[in-house]
Amino acid sequence: MPTTPASDPAKSIALPRDVVRITHSPEALELYFPPLRNVGAAVGFGAFGIVSIALPVAAAAGVGMTDAPGISSALALILIASFALPILVFGFVFVGLACYLVANSLTVRAGPDRILTTRRLFGLVISGRTVPCADISALEAQRPRQFQSQFSPEARYRLIARHRDPKRGSVVVAESLAGAAAVEQLGELMGQVSGISFKTH
Repeated sequence: MPTTPASDPAKSIALPRDVVRITHSPEALELYFPPLRNVGAAVGFGAFGIVSIALPVAAAAGVGMTDAPGISSALALILIASFALPILVFGFVFVGLACYLVANSLTVRAGPDRILTTRRLFGLVISGRTVPCADISALEAQRPRQFQSQFSPEARYRLIARHRDPKRGSVVVAESLAGAAAVEQLGELMGQVSGISFKTH
């Protein structure tokens, strides 16, 4: 009696390719999270950063254009700098974070023995980690508040591999996933490949 071939579980996960590209083989599961997947969150951070930079600069320029005596102008600039410098620094930090969100990519390869992650920024490797599956206690879904997009009605989730040793830290193995269903499907698929239990909250 002919048997029906088993379907590829990766094909049953409907996720946009601009967020994650899934390659599934009997030996491993590879996830590629390309750049530009976090545009919504990056726009919010970038807009806040630009405003934070523009306001102190505009205030300093306004003082410089006044006809006040030199000493008065100097005192005004000193006062503005003391209050505006922290805001200016935070503005550049937020602009940098926006650039990072837009330009970084994440590649994850999970197998029955270990999980490998590689983070790139503008195509250059900036971090990587290899963790044996035996050292991972569980796969857990998280909803990072700081990476929610104001332009998307669905919450953004990430999937972490929690290390048995808390000092070693958790490993991000999936991110930028819209909706609880997406992270649950991906967590269950990675659990099947790696043999690690997947926890939902």
